[in-house]
Amino acid sequence: MRRTAPAIAALGLGLALTLSGCFANPLEQLTEGLIEGGVEQLIEDQTGVDVDIDGTGASLPDSWPADVPTIDGNVVFSAAANDAFTAAITTPNLAAAEQAFTDLLDAGYTQVAEIQLGEGAASRTFENGTYNVTVVIAQNGDGTGQVQYSIVPVG
Repeated sequence: MRRTAPAIAALGLGLALTLSGCFANPLEQLTEGLIEGGVEQLIEDQTGVDVDIDGTGASLPDSWPADVPTIDGNVVFSAAANDAFTAAITTPNLAAAEQAFTDLLDAGYTQVAEIQLGEGAASRTFENGTYNVTVVIAQNGDGTGQVQYSIVPVG
């Protein structure tokens, strides 16, 4: 497997955890006084990863796979590198976040792994022959839901 896929998954998971209500948002401190585009460009130049960060309404990369159903919500982080993708999305509540699991099953994905991470948090991995999609959900301290997608090609 290429090094970019594990790197993008680790970056996405780390950002999802720090952007949740459980921790202070480092992006607010990082971007204070800086232009958002400049920060994104700096990260992209250093990592080679196409990112969209602003913590208040980023968007999915244009190359986001159309056959991966993605829940509605506030995209707070997204990245794409080669054929690997990640995004963190905030939902109104945990039930809305859990819909991500159902949407993948309804789209014909097969669940291949599941981890319960305690009350209000879970991870499930799905595949469809083209992509492996890992979805981590958690409830933020303010009652909103957090969904982290990590998508890598099969094989």
